[in-house]
Amino acid sequence: MLKSNNNRLRPRWKNYALPILILFLISTHLYAVNYKGFNFVNDKTESVIPFQLIDNLIVVPVKINDELEVNLVLDTGGRSVILFGNHFTKKLDVLDTEIKLNGYGRNRNKTALLSLENEVLLGDALGKGISILVTNGRYFFPFNGKVKIHGIIGYQVFSRFVVSIDYLNSKIVLSEPQSYIPPVDYTELDLTLKDTKPYVKLRYQTFKNEVVNGYFHIDTGSSRDVLLFLKSNMDIGNGKFVSAEVGRGINGAISGHKPVRNPMKIEEFNTAAEYFVVKREFSRKEIQDAEGSIGSGLLKNYIVVLDYANQRFYFKSNA
Repeated sequence: MLKSNNNRLRPRWKNYALPILILFLISTHLYAVNYKGFNFVNDKTESVIPFQLIDNLIVVPVKINDELEVNLVLDTGGRSVILFGNHFTKKLDVLDTEIKLNGYGRNRNKTALLSLENEVLLGDALGKGISILVTNGRYFFPFNGKVKIHGIIGYQVFSRFVVSIDYLNSKIVLSEPQSYIPPVDYTELDLTLKDTKPYVKLRYQTFKNEVVNGYFHIDTGSSRDVLLFLKSNMDIGNGKFVSAEVGRGINGAISGHKPVRNPMKIEEFNTAAEYFVVKREFSRKEIQDAEGSIGSGLLKNYIVVLDYANQRFYFKSNA
C-alpha cells in the first residue's frame, strides 16, 4: 500500500533500478574489455580497405598489437591468422607447443607456434583476443618488388562481416550484416559453409563435354581460375592431361595436372576458365563430394560479395 505526502513509498521495482543499472554498466564494460573477435571501432558500420592484387592474391595491410605492420592475403580458405617467418616469434608472445598445419603441399610435417590474445587491426575493424600461428617459410609468397606478403587472414573476418571485394577498383568493403543492403543487380547464389569454408553450387561443362552440377569452394587464396578434384573417371594417363605445378599451399608446392586443351565453361559465370586437376586434401568436416574450387584467377573479373551470416553469395561482372 502507498502512503501520501512526503512519506510516499516507491514502487518495489524502483528499489532495484539503481543496482540493476550499475550491474548493466559493469557487465557492458566487462564485455567490451573481454570481447574476443572483430568489431568496428568508433561505432562505424562499414570500412573501405584498399588492397593490392599480387599474382591474383588479395593483399591487405594489417597492424598487429598496434606496432607490427604486415601485409596479409585475404583467404577464404584460411581458418586462422598465419604469419610466415620464424622472426615473428621475437615480436609476439608464443607458446612452446608446436601445432601441425593441415593444408595442401608436399611437406606433411610443417608446424607452427601459437600466439594468443593479440589485437589485429584491419581497416576500421579491430580484432581482440586473436590467436596467431607463426611458421617458417619467410619467402613463401610471391614478391612484386615492392610489397612483401607476410601471411594470411581469413575466417575471423568473413564470419564477422559481409565482405565485398571489388577487384577492378582494388578495394574491399566490410559491412555489419544487420545493416547491409543486398545488391539488386547482382547474380545471387546460396552459400554453404562447411568447416569454415564457403561453397556454392555451380553447373559446369567438363572435359568430356558433360554438364555437371556440384559444389565449389570460393577460394580467394587461390591464384588459379579453377581447381578440379581428381576423380577416377578422369583417366589422367590418356594423354589429354600433362603434369603441372599448380601453385603453393600452406605445406609447400602443389603438384597436379593440366588439360592439353578444352577449358571448362561455368554456366553461372558465363565464362570459360582455365583449370587444373589436383588430388583432394580435405578434412572430414568439409563437403566430401565437392567438385573443386573457384580462385581469384576467375573471381578477379567480378565484384563478389560473401555474406556468411545470411549464407548468400553475390557477384557481378566488373567489365
